[in-house]
Amino acid sequence: MLLIGLTFTTLLLFVDCASWNATCPTVSPRLLDLKELDGTWYLSAAASDLQLQGECATVQFQHGSSNTTTVSISWIQNRTASHYNGSAVAIADPNNNATGQLLMVNYDDQKTESYYFLDVDYEHYAVVFACNNSADGNSSTYELWKLSRRAHLKADDLAKINDAITKYDLQDTEFMNFNNTEECCKKNAGDFVNPGSLVMTSAVVLSIFRRF
Repeated sequence: MLLIGLTFTTLLLFVDCASWNATCPTVSPRLLDLKELDGTWYLSAAASDLQLQGECATVQFQHGSSNTTTVSISWIQNRTASHYNGSAVAIADPNNNATGQLLMVNYDDQKTESYYFLDVDYEHYAVVFACNNSADGNSSTYELWKLSRRAHLKADDLAKINDAITKYDLQDTEFMNFNNTEECCKKNAGDFVNPGSLVMTSAVVLSIFRRF
């Protein structure tokens, strides 16, 4: 079994990317439908170095007429909403001759990352994965996201997510889980916006994704 380590930079508040003593797995990419990806997804759990804090974590995609999609990640802490934004396009996998695609996100802080969808049901759930090999050639770091169309991830959907994760031997990943219940989100409703974390992607201010 591959060993996976996960570090939290602040007690139960910050998420960090995962690392393991193996190079990135070969992922079978799937064709992506950016229009079907549109709308709000709840971030149920994540292993990532995105500095998410608090609760009510969501990811929003908005497909535009130029065949690009705006991406925005938001979360709420102490009644303050924070945001991280970018734009995305579907690209061919440069490491695979299959007909599938990756989602390449160009963040507004000039970072770029390409994400695989290990599995996706556009009406219910998605598993998002990105991986970078380390300079030593023997290890890598990765991000892994569990997304749901519902605030509560259904048991059947969670089982399918876990199957996709296990397929690539990522089942030992330590996730941070987010409280996205209606009661919690109402109680912590974002009355204020954290200007230090807000990035505008277009005329529309969105809220959600980032690179590791």
